Amino acid sequence: MAGAKRLFKDESKFVMGEFWTAKQRQGHSLHHTVSYRASFKPELPSFFMNQYLKKKKSKVLDPFGGRGTTAVQANIEGHVAVHNDIHPLSIFLAQSRQIVPPLEDLDKKLKSLDLSGTYTEEEGDERLLAFYHPKTLAEIKKFKKYLKEDHSPEMQFLGLIALSRLHGHSTGFFSVYTFPQVSIPWEAQKKNNLKRNQEPEYREIKPRIFQKMKRDLAEPLPPFYHEFSKNNAYILSSANAMEKIESDSIDLIVTSPPFLDKVDYEGDNWLRHWFLDIPKNQERKLSVFSSHAEWNSFIAQTLKESSRVLKKGAHMVMEVGEVKKGKDILNLDEDVVRMAEGTGLLWSKTFIHTQQFTKLSNCWQVSNNEKGTNSNRCVVLQKR
Repeated sequence: MAGAKRLFKDESKFVMGEFWTAKQRQGHSLHHTVSYRASFKPELPSFFMNQYLKKKKSKVLDPFGGRGTTAVQANIEGHVAVHNDIHPLSIFLAQSRQIVPPLEDLDKKLKSLDLSGTYTEEEGDERLLAFYHPKTLAEIKKFKKYLKEDHSPEMQFLGLIALSRLHGHSTGFFSVYTFPQVSIPWEAQKKNNLKRNQEPEYREIKPRIFQKMKRDLAEPLPPFYHEFSKNNAYILSSANAMEKIESDSIDLIVTSPPFLDKVDYEGDNWLRHWFLDIPKNQERKLSVFSSHAEWNSFIAQTLKESSRVLKKGAHMVMEVGEVKKGKDILNLDEDVVRMAEGTGLLWSKTFIHTQQFTKLSNCWQVSNNEKGTNSNRCVVLQKR
């Protein structure tokens, strides 16, 4: 640990402050089309784009693309995005917003879909009927078929909206009362139904899709959005092996890796995977780590690959938190700096975003800068 103490001796490299608001839903409404666990606010990539990009039409990469926050924000600010992720769900969430059709075109497409008919039970429906009325489930299945066959921008965006309405805690969702961000196990949902004395009621999906879509598109996009988004790249690969991205081609990286074993992306999204026909893949669980040493090894590989794709002098921002392991608090930003040694990336500074958390954060038992992954610790590295 002696090396670690020497490495962090220079306190001038740590910058603390409230660099963006802690308020919810402050970015463009397009960001809030769909929720996704462990996503950062659009204000975070926006802050660093303004810090480190000197010109428009720069190329911005997120190796752990998630729901596409960095990609969407890059296009909003006049840059081209490269969205990389190992999860097919992530690729869909981002790519379905590459082209955002006008509301009138989307409404026309939605009205053209014939979702009528009777429900026919199929194998595996027991778990789905814990969430949906049979008639609602029949409509969702018919919508799924259209989505699979029609790859137009209109249908893909409608698919994103429908995915965002699959389950939640209000009548605006397709499901009976349940958790909105996480697909809980169907057995747990059956118990909840008994506890709440509820049964799935019929909820027509078309009007719910339209109302959500109308809200999400209420704020106009910048007129140049599609000028940049049309040149985006969406790549399905691990962050430590981004072979499809050319060396020395990226102007800025803004990303946030998985925080050890804090999020089960596979289990939390099982209903969304069913909706998009994404098969189970045990190898994708390699992006969730139970070992601190394993996490560090993966981060070192990712930093080396990020160095390869960055232009000389360009910056990488990796946002991490502090994680409680037993009685110890692990400041993962310190690990990132250590793992960067020998990769061609030089530690520039670390921004520690301090904030007062909102009621939503407190619902997740996140306290103010005390425990969990609750502080934004953004390590800035520069390619030599």
